[in-house]
Amino acid sequence: MKKYLITLILIPSICFCQKANLDTNYMLIGDHVELTVSSNFKTNEKYTWPLFTDSIFKKLEILQTSKISEIKSDSINNISQKIILTCFDSGVYYIPSFVFNETKKTDSLKLEVETIKITDSNNFAYDITKTLIGTSDDYTEKEILERRKKRLIIIGFILGIILLAFLVYILIKKIKKEPIFEKKKIFIPAHVLALKKLKKLKKSKLSEKGEVKEFYSKISLIIREYIENRYQFNALELPTSEIITKLKNESRENIQILENILRKADNIKYAKGLSHSEENKLTMNKSIDFILKTKVEKNGDNI
Repeated sequence: MKKYLITLILIPSICFCQKANLDTNYMLIGDHVELTVSSNFKTNEKYTWPLFTDSIFKKLEILQTSKISEIKSDSINNISQKIILTCFDSGVYYIPSFVFNETKKTDSLKLEVETIKITDSNNFAYDITKTLIGTSDDYTEKEILERRKKRLIIIGFILGIILLAFLVYILIKKIKKEPIFEKKKIFIPAHVLALKKLKKLKKSKLSEKGEVKEFYSKISLIIREYIENRYQFNALELPTSEIITKLKNESRENIQILENILRKADNIKYAKGLSHSEENKLTMNKSIDFILKTKVEKNGDNI
């Protein structure tokens, strides 16, 4: 009887197989959101559970990561984990899909972060005493004239400030010959960003510390982000074979370099291969070589 009850409990998770859910897709700056990642695996099925770090979520920050939960039945293991996230920059953020093995991955998620909007002025203090309407029953004639004079002075002062601000705006606009409130966007080429990240990864010496899976996971992420920015397609969400197919217009040499890097990273991530220190250095050098051979410079940008 107990075995049947466990099977009934696991039926919903078996149906959904693998998933990643946010408890809300909208939050205000500084609020918290809970991400739940779960998947079902057969008893002998090989998989790699994702390592949740701030680099995966970019500007989203991890506040707390729960322990990995595992519920076992006769032939199915249900694995799940919860992550508490926050953010201090408004905008729309995309959480990439999490890959467990070659056949199982979650969908990517979208989270919208907005600033706090003040919609009314209820925070102002109000005078709860009887309101004076400005008649002779409430004020003397002299007091009424003084109140009107003060109001005119305040109105004139406000109008003067507005007029002065407008004249300053026109003057600055004429001098610069461009809108003074327009922000110039700073373009950073895809290859510059990727090479900086590879340099940082090289300094971390993850492979020398024995953290080979983490090393290859970061290599794969950096190369995929570069491809996404350089070639303008969702490389983060595609398997290696589809990425290679989409780059059919690249030279055979460059495609061979890329395929060697991504295949090596996939094998290490899914525990299908081993790697020695010399191979790790070679993979790093190949990654740099691929970026340098495929980079596109704009406006004379140089590395």
